[in-house]
Amino acid sequence: MGRVRLLLALCLLTSSAARADAPATGEPPITATGKEGEFLRSMHTQIHFRWTRFIDELAKKPKNDPLNNPKLETEILFTVRWDGSPAQYTVGQTSGVPAFDQAAVGALKGDNARYQVPPIDIYGDDGVVHLRWLFARDGRLCGRGEVRRFEAPLKDALPRLFVQGRVKEGLLRSVRYHEMGDATAVSEFARAYLARPFPDPTVDIRAGAALAQSGDTRQVARIKPGLKRADTLPLVAPALAAAKVDVCQLVLPGLTAKGPDAAMAMAALRNTGAELPPTSPCVEAMMATVKDDAIPAADRAEVLETLAAVSPGNVRKQAVSALGDKDAKMRAAGARAFARPGGGRPTLYRLQPLLADSSGDVRAAAAAGMVRACGDLANDYLMPLFKARDAQPLVAIAPELGKASSPASADLLAKLQKRPEPELKLPVLAALANRQDAAGKALYQPLAQALKKDPYASPEARRIVFANADADELRALAARDPAMGIVAYKALLRAHRYKEALDWVVNTFDRSSPETLVDAFGTWLAFPPTSAPAPSAPAPSAPAATSPAKK
Repeated sequence: MGRVRLLLALCLLTSSAARADAPATGEPPITATGKEGEFLRSMHTQIHFRWTRFIDELAKKPKNDPLNNPKLETEILFTVRWDGSPAQYTVGQTSGVPAFDQAAVGALKGDNARYQVPPIDIYGDDGVVHLRWLFARDGRLCGRGEVRRFEAPLKDALPRLFVQGRVKEGLLRSVRYHEMGDATAVSEFARAYLARPFPDPTVDIRAGAALAQSGDTRQVARIKPGLKRADTLPLVAPALAAAKVDVCQLVLPGLTAKGPDAAMAMAALRNTGAELPPTSPCVEAMMATVKDDAIPAADRAEVLETLAAVSPGNVRKQAVSALGDKDAKMRAAGARAFARPGGGRPTLYRLQPLLADSSGDVRAAAAAGMVRACGDLANDYLMPLFKARDAQPLVAIAPELGKASSPASADLLAKLQKRPEPELKLPVLAALANRQDAAGKALYQPLAQALKKDPYASPEARRIVFANADADELRALAARDPAMGIVAYKALLRAHRYKEALDWVVNTFDRSSPETLVDAFGTWLAFPPTSAPAPSAPAPSAPAATSPAKK
């Protein structure tokens, strides 16, 4: 036992002599946090054993030997592969003594060393972990190791990060690049995120439609099936039009069919928002349908209204003819198709007799058409409607009054606001919310404020009043009602307050549904920044950039 103690003492003396010139500070600890810190400390356990053995051997060399210079230090750059094996050693900063540098490499590689399998979130974009390790002759020894962040350009890096399940990391990196001055970084992430396949077909179509709206023609095949789904058609039709796809050719077979296929085809044409020329095969097919008396009036009425929406300059004759049709649906469709903005007194005189029609649908279509085509000229003719019990025509004129700006039209909305019928409440609220004139705003503001404070207000009313709220008000609301977060985010984008919008995305990313994230990133592409903040640090250079781990 005494001999063992003597040997231990001699070892301590030898080690102490080898480090006689070392500063008293000692080896610094590795303090990186999380899985990265655990991995680095696990590596250090092995490296430290081999490096101290080399340092202790230096006690056998003369004090003036170059290896015993206490100022020696070397930096080694290397990688660790997926199985924990080290590779690709490079002397990043030489000590000036080749034997010292080689000893440091030897401490890393050992005899076929194997380290712990690296955690996925510290891999570089090339599929290995990049590290930097400092070796010193003094008391610092080998305590300074860190992960190097090897980053390829976003376009190349993001698909790899997604495959590895590191989607949030890709977002954070894109935001960091944005803050460094790269105005396209988050848009790059948004496109990569939306390009991923989603298990839910509805979400997948919505993601493709958002990309197509931003000009990505590669999404056409992905979103075409959405034309046959009522829940996605309103998004897909304009997205295909934005991608320069001839929607008419896609839906033309449906126009000659009956039932749901024809209805979906016409809905697609209406939702594109594009006007078709008279020579369009879709216009010709619908014209033939309108003129065919063998087809049920209800079907012909729907076709006439679609024609008025997609080819308004070509339906006057058919609309006038429909005004006298024996079927009420055709008369109502004729009134809606005939009443075009700027129609003036000729339109007024054509539609006014229909205010006494036996059908409520016809009366409603005529009243709305008179406001749309004639403006304040129609006001006196509409007064009898305010004395009648039937609210249907009043519901129909509310949206048209919301597009006007005259004091007289605001007076009509004020009269509608005082009506007791519950079915008028939301149309009048929406119409007032749409007004930009002083009289309209004076009516809207107290109504909106009351609804914002009303805990029992309907979801539809809340959507209307908060759609026009400013970003600050929406942010405050989102703090109490998480469901309003996406609304506040969109308001921030419209106000070009990108940093605050990104803060919301980052903070809610892990708990947001795919539907919400698709909506968020699609909106980002619709309102992209034209410039980024002034760079807070040098932007990452291609093909790689490094950022040290916390010490």
